[in-house]
Order: sequence, then C-alpha cells, then structure tokens
Amino acid sequence: MMDRQIVGIDHGNRNIKTGNTIFLNNINELSTKPDDLSRVLEYKDRFFEIGGVPEEKKPLRDKTLTDDYYFLTLAAIAQEFRKRGIRQTGNEIMVRLAVGLPPRWYQEQMKSFREYLSWEKEITFRYQNIPHKLRLEGTRVYMQGFAAITDILDKCTGTTLLVDIGGGTMDTVEIVNKVPDRKRTLIDNYATIKCITHINEILVAELGEKAPPSLIEQIMREGTCECDKEYLRVITRELRNYGDYVYKWIESNGYNLRLVKIIFMGGGACILKNFGDNENKNVSFITDIHANAKGYEATERRIMHIKQQKHKMV
Repeated sequence: MMDRQIVGIDHGNRNIKTGNTIFLNNINELSTKPDDLSRVLEYKDRFFEIGGVPEEKKPLRDKTLTDDYYFLTLAAIAQEFRKRGIRQTGNEIMVRLAVGLPPRWYQEQMKSFREYLSWEKEITFRYQNIPHKLRLEGTRVYMQGFAAITDILDKCTGTTLLVDIGGGTMDTVEIVNKVPDRKRTLIDNYATIKCITHINEILVAELGEKAPPSLIEQIMREGTCECDKEYLRVITRELRNYGDYVYKWIESNGYNLRLVKIIFMGGGACILKNFGDNENKNVSFITDIHANAKGYEATERRIMHIKQQKHKMV
C-alpha cells in the first residue's frame, strides 16, 4: 500500500514553515551542480540553493507569478519528511498538501494557488542529495490564521479580531460568532521585515552601526538579550513604538481597543506580547511560528477522517 502523508505548509514572505521546520524563503538558481548539496534542490536538471541569510524583500501579493514558491514547497516537503523520519524506499509517497492564503486574498486567489501547487501529480526531485518520489493526491487551501485557531473557536464568541503579523504583511480577519467575515479583512505592509529594517536605520542614525537581524529577532521573541546596553535600549524602545503602531492601526480601522477581543499570531505576535501596551485590553497571543502550518495540517486530517468514516458507513 502506498504511504500517505499530509503536509501543512505556511508560505510566508520571509520564512517557509511546516509543522516541524522553518527556513528562509530565499531561492537562487545555480548554473551548475555545486559540490556542497546541503541546501540544494535538484529538479529536472536544474539546481536551486534554498535558504541562506535573511534578505529584505517586498511582500508578494500573488505567489503564483514565479516558480519560486513551487520549488520552495518541494524543499518544505523534503525537510518535513526528514523531521518525521520518512525515508524514500523506492515506492512513491502519496502526499496531500494543506496550505493557506491571507484573508484579504483568500477568495480571489484560492483556486489559482491550488492549481499552481497541483499542476504536477507525479513529482521526482532530490533535496540535500536525497531522492524523493511523490504522488500528489490533492491540495486544499485554507484561510491563513483561521485554521490555526480552530481548537479555541469556542472562546471566540461575539466579535474577535485575528491579527497575523508575518514577515511581509500584517493580516486581519474579523470573526463573528466563530465564523470569519471575509468582507471584514485588513492588510498592512508594516510587518516584521520592515520593523527590523526600521530599527537598523535608527541604530545607524543614533549609534553608528546596524545590529544583526537575528539579534533583533531574539529580542522580539525573548524580550531582552545579553548585548550592549545602548543597543538594547534603542531596540526595545523601537519595538514598543511598533506595538503602539499596531494598536493605533487597529483603532484607526474602527475597533474599540477596550472592547474588541484580539488574538495576535505569527512571528510578530511576540512583539506585542513583550512590548505592547496590553493593559485594559482583551488580548491573547499565539507565539508558535508554526501555528498556521499545524492548523492547516490538523484541519485537513479532521476532514480526511470524516470522509473515511462516511465511506465506511456506505
């Protein structure tokens, strides 16, 4: 019997996430096969270097405009298989993809994104010099953010604002009595990549040098770090300013911060948790950066389980 795997993937503007892995979404095609294959995807006599060091990029509204996210998807599947201890034994592995799109573009792009990821049913490639032979059984596209909170929907009575702060965009959807309102979505491009860039501009102006993005990200996640006190002072001040920006942006779009329930998630949720003015606000935080990928995967598993149960009853 053919092995089957459900793989949830969060195609971020900065990072690609699965339930167990994360890597930068950098991809560069190489002219020849390199000696070091540790980050190389080989696909139909083409070679791509995946990941590397952070690069500032403009967020893509439509990820189907280039082949990049297709190849990044193959790398994500391979990395997730490695974490699961799955080894290719010669037989094809059946794969179901569970992916997502921001609420603002979900209805508009759902079909094209599914077709983009599903054009090839039998897929053969090598990643990190390990061969992979897949049969794509299907792809389902979920609403980003919403799939990650299905296990806490019972708490989302009345009106809840879900705010997903990623690398390239900050996306919101209003949830009314446990149902997402696709007409009540917002998007803003001042997310974590621009936040880091802005902080480094301030550091250069005030202290003469930038800080490594990884250091700023550590302070975002942990609230502090062991580093130069002046750098820490400026970085934490600017992160507090970013938290103020987020709340003012939400308020400017008609939400009463003292009344609306807010759930922050994504890589930027830790900024609001550690540096936001959260007093007198009904806020909660999902700081697991893998939450979307895990949510897509868990929801797909539930749907497949229900289908199997119905099939048994027939």
